[in-house]
Amino acid sequence: MRLPVLLLLGALTACGAPATMARTPDIPATASAPSAREAPEVLKASATPPPSPASTDPTPESACAPAPTRKLNVRLLRQTAFDYDPLNSPEELAEKTPLVVAGTVEDFLPGQIVEEGIPGDRTHYLLMPVRVTERFKGPAARLVHVKFFQGGIWRNQTPVNSVADFRRAVPRGSRVMLFVYPDVREGTVIKDRAALPAGTPIYSAHPQGVLLGRGLTVIGGMEEINPASRWADPCGLDGIATRLRAAGHQGH
Repeated sequence: MRLPVLLLLGALTACGAPATMARTPDIPATASAPSAREAPEVLKASATPPPSPASTDPTPESACAPAPTRKLNVRLLRQTAFDYDPLNSPEELAEKTPLVVAGTVEDFLPGQIVEEGIPGDRTHYLLMPVRVTERFKGPAARLVHVKFFQGGIWRNQTPVNSVADFRRAVPRGSRVMLFVYPDVREGTVIKDRAALPAGTPIYSAHPQGVLLGRGLTVIGGMEEINPASRWADPCGLDGIATRLRAAGHQGH
């Protein structure tokens, strides 16, 4: 009679196994429970969670120095149409212009009134003094005066665009890079409204030679810039300055 009793005990044991697993679902039936000596190690490991992926990834940083963002409106600087062969880069233009500087706009001043060609037809100009912070090519004073066409005039010979309009469009302190040459006077000067000291040089800019900085964006002052061309740079005017130095225009 022993055999039937043993078989009955085995069947009861097999039937009880699922009940044991239901009571401890996180411990497999074949695994032994951790001993008291191992328990502290389990608690210690679970007390220190693994680092999250976000904490191990480096934060991307721009290689460009931050630059001030100013409101600029270059419409008034683009009142003249040019007939010229455009150059491919600031480096190329620097090879062809005698003076290349960087600085900040100091002001706008009324300039000369000139009679050019037709008697009685008078053209108004104004000056943009730029305070030089770096010279890349050629000698220059601390202030460089660049001439711009002021625009049309009313019947009473008053300019349509006032000097104050230019000051609002390109505020004082705006960053600028200039590629200029000495101005060649044409026509008869009717009146010189700037009243600068005698011998103060006046410069004219190449059509591509006025670059303004708005944050890390390079804006063409007198001509539009293609963002995909070498006239733009991811680091703005600072990037172009670095490229000019690398091209041998070390500045002083």
